Amino acid sequence: FFIINKPSSLITMVPKEPPESKFTQHAQPKHAVVMVLGDLGRSPRMQYHALSLLEHGHYVTLIGYAGEDLISPLQKASAPLDSASNNDDQSSKASSSYQGNFHVLRMKPYQPPRTNILHRLFYYPLRLASLLFCVIHTLWVQLHQVPHTKTPVDVMLVQNPPSVPTLMLGYLFCLWQGIKTRGRRPRFVIDWHNLGFSMFESSTQRTLAKFYERIVGPLADA
Repeated sequence: FFIINKPSSLITMVPKEPPESKFTQHAQPKHAVVMVLGDLGRSPRMQYHALSLLEHGHYVTLIGYAGEDLISPLQKASAPLDSASNNDDQSSKASSSYQGNFHVLRMKPYQPPRTNILHRLFYYPLRLASLLFCVIHTLWVQLHQVPHTKTPVDVMLVQNPPSVPTLMLGYLFCLWQGIKTRGRRPRFVIDWHNLGFSMFESSTQRTLAKFYERIVGPLADA
């Protein structure tokens, strides 16, 4: 785009100044919680969400299962400051600027065996109980030990599937934060990677999971 300056005897083409980005250095940084009930190292989609938020100057807490390593920029961002200062390459310098803004909380839920009929019968109740404990402990206890939680959570981004119990607990956490901060409720955002009910095998489980998603899904802000 150009603006035409027209003096008395000369027409010049002057480049128009680009609009100011909404992500300025003076913008107040937000605190985003990015959560997926899966191996973080095998969840590149959520890792790049976290990286994008970091690149825009926000605080990020990434929550998921223990397992494989994160992508290189996030590994460097979560490394101690001393280790990053020894690297002079451009990517290391960029990643080191995120240090102190990025933290990872990894969970290790119990994996029930399926060795016999009895174990298979109680697999889902035991698995659900383990997930409930891990997510509640992470959100309501461990998250408050993260240094940058002095900045209240502004948004919670969760990946679906799995929808149980991620969606309900994520929404309840946002409600609780709103009560705790007297009205400043974090926004609850769902990344619909797929539909959670499709992960279940039996028709009964699929029907219940579909009903659950229809109830909880519309509670999200985006």
